[in-house]
Amino acid sequence: MIWFIRRVLPLLLLETTAVWFAVQNIAEHVFVNNVLQNAVVHTFSRSPVMIIEFFFRAFLNTETLVQLFILASLVVGTFIARDALRTIRNFSPLSRVI
Repeated sequence: MIWFIRRVLPLLLLETTAVWFAVQNIAEHVFVNNVLQNAVVHTFSRSPVMIIEFFFRAFLNTETLVQLFILASLVVGTFIARDALRTIRNFSPLSRVI
């Protein structure tokens, strides 16, 4: 328990705060509902595969600050996923078998 409080909890709080900050700022600058509606209208009428190109172009056409917030949230989200997988692996009963 002490290990968790000293090592894991501060990192978890930092990652959660970073994601919250990035998502809040993205929400102030991007209307996600409008982006999704435009994606459906402009891509599925031609080809569902075009949705990747649509989101890529939408990302390139946003402000630099929004791009930085999106990239920051992806990086921190990757770290959170990594930590979650490590935790699951460490607490799994099968991890002690091997």
